[in-house]
Amino acid sequence: MVSNDSFDAGPVIEPVQEPVQEASVVSEASSNELPMGTDGTLLYAGREEKVLEIVHAGQRWAFKYKDLSWGQKNACIDEAQQWDATEGFKFSVSKYYAAALTRMLTDTPINPITEATLNNLDRVIGEKLIALVPQPVEQNVEEIKKA
Repeated sequence: MVSNDSFDAGPVIEPVQEPVQEASVVSEASSNELPMGTDGTLLYAGREEKVLEIVHAGQRWAFKYKDLSWGQKNACIDEAQQWDATEGFKFSVSKYYAAALTRMLTDTPINPITEATLNNLDRVIGEKLIALVPQPVEQNVEEIKKA
């Protein structure tokens, strides 16, 4: 059970991740320097399990997780959308993060991982967990300001 008592969450041990190799559009000049890809399996999302350790209440807590694939992220976005005949379209950020974390977290000190259990976590723990989740819309802020 999660307590709402005041306490210092202490230091957080962030997950160790290998550098992400971003997909990019290559200019014609540099494309000749790279070999042409032949193994299509390299285009799929990696599903290796990672660990986020959080120090909380004088103890270490391990949260094992896997990154979302492109399709899983889109499914989370779909789950977070609502349509109301009077108010129109709504997007629930909290539902998005809950949907993503229930898919991503594979082994945690809290079982079961549901939207309800996630909503009852200490704010500091919740913020560390949502840092693992990709933003629902990844758009350059400067582009948004110009629009």
